[in-house]
Amino acid sequence: MGSVDEAKEAIRLFDGSQVGGRTVKVNFPEVPRGGEREVMGPRIRRSYTSFIDSPYKIYAGNLGWRVTSEGLRDAFASQPGLLSAKVIYEKDTGRSRGFGFISFESAETVESALTAMNGVEVEGRPLRLNMAADRAPRTPLPAENSLESSELVSGVTV
Repeated sequence: MGSVDEAKEAIRLFDGSQVGGRTVKVNFPEVPRGGEREVMGPRIRRSYTSFIDSPYKIYAGNLGWRVTSEGLRDAFASQPGLLSAKVIYEKDTGRSRGFGFISFESAETVESALTAMNGVEVEGRPLRLNMAADRAPRTPLPAENSLESSELVSGVTV
């Protein structure tokens, strides 16, 4: 928008309207552009340290940018066996990456939650849920020219 008045008029006209069958939320940002890291940093660290990991996890995609770990946990609060939830944020900016994880006590409770919650709207967006797969551990790439010349020769047959 070119001015605050234009932004206010856009909010008045479009907030709550329907686009493609979805309700649009139009408002001023809570955090000034670029200030996400300062505001969200402590909340992100707290949500990561309090997450209870489990082999029974759901990947939750299509999260609204304003959904927090607490909001994600609240959305699943009625599901039996819920342990924890966390939203994943960009390291440098503190902005949500639009996905998160929810952990459960058992295979039965995670399956039940997956069935019950897939497609349920959270803050105006339908959840896209899948079973979370454990990520393979990262292995550092060998540095170029890190092998000794004797190691290179020992593998060559003449």
